[in-house]
Amino acid sequence: MTIPLASQNAARVFIVCDQDATAPIWGYIIREKGLVAILETSLQRAMERSAEEIPDLIVIDVNAPHSQRMELCHKFRSISSSPILLFLPYHNESEILEAYQNGVDECVVKPVSPAIFLAKVLAWSRRSWSEPMKPRHTGRLQLDPSHRSAIGKNKIEMKLTNLEFRLLHLLMSRPGYVFPAEEIIQTVWGAEGDIALLKNVIYRLRKKLEEEAGESHLIKTWPGGYSFVDD
Repeated sequence: MTIPLASQNAARVFIVCDQDATAPIWGYIIREKGLVAILETSLQRAMERSAEEIPDLIVIDVNAPHSQRMELCHKFRSISSSPILLFLPYHNESEILEAYQNGVDECVVKPVSPAIFLAKVLAWSRRSWSEPMKPRHTGRLQLDPSHRSAIGKNKIEMKLTNLEFRLLHLLMSRPGYVFPAEEIIQTVWGAEGDIALLKNVIYRLRKKLEEEAGESHLIKTWPGGYSFVDD
């Protein structure tokens, strides 16, 4: 589906909702406010699309078993630093605590009115855009925050996930400087990050840079950290 030009700079909200009566309502009221609603009703398809989309906010409202909800939250957090808003069908303190441990930013226990739902979405959408990033340009690579993309010597635009973009943006802020892994994790993920997630994103980013942007050896591994090399 092609997104209208007027909506290309609007916040993108990825909604995972497995309820046939509720899903279209959430999508409708979000679009009415000028946001881009990416609606998915299948949990399996949501898992598959999680790496394809680049949302500014992730909304999870599913009545699936607890384990599937947590798996979905963990999956999104492993590839994106965007806020995650989780709606729960009932109050369970242990599940809420586990959700926060899996990287959820806010849990809301239903029932919830459309007005409150929209207020939560708008509030978190504003927060996800509260720290705009500047474009980065080096001799071999350009970063475009408005499209979350990179362009290498082949002039082909390469779409990046939220985490990939934030990580590359940080490394490119000081070419040649070795960023300690702990500093990268704190800047990109915050408290929810760890070295395994960092290594995974570094691997994916290197692969994209080489296969899609025609650039290799831009990210160098050092003992305890990483740097961006532009020579």
